[in-house]
Amino acid sequence: MRRLCCLMALLVISLSQSVSITFAQENWPQFRGADSMGISTNSDLPDHWSTTENVAWKVDLKGRGWSSPISWGNKIFLTTCVNLGEGEEPKKGLYFGGDRAKPPTSEHQWKVICLDKNTGSILWEQLAHQGVPTTPIHLKNSYASETPVTDGQRVYAYFAGISHMERAWNRSSLAMVPI
Repeated sequence: MRRLCCLMALLVISLSQSVSITFAQENWPQFRGADSMGISTNSDLPDHWSTTENVAWKVDLKGRGWSSPISWGNKIFLTTCVNLGEGEEPKKGLYFGGDRAKPPTSEHQWKVICLDKNTGSILWEQLAHQGVPTTPIHLKNSYASETPVTDGQRVYAYFAGISHMERAWNRSSLAMVPI
């Protein structure tokens, strides 16, 4: 009896791991994918692209964000921070001297955006915080550098510059739930 229970437990664990691996590979729920390895099982990816070649769609979004996009199902999630005032624009190329000693004085909006994976249209946009940044950043950086994560039910976004505020959004209700 004990041996049968052990075999059943092993079978359940094996099946659940294979299902979760298959399920996770269909989505890109965190930085560098499901296993944080940056590897996709899709063998039909392009070897090269340009601004027009191998591009399904493009969309202009307000603000700046260096976070990686994540996806679940046919939704793409990303973060941005919009400067509502005048801001210094980054210059092209690599350079030193971009560190700023003081934070900007204008209000900013920290947002999570959900796009349709097939069309690029904005499905929803959620304001996480609005206020004046309390910390300076390098001119080429963004206040939306951290990549969000999802468990398929909620999107979790962390913005380091706003008092360690974390929020989760339920896909169906978009209700903000502190975590």
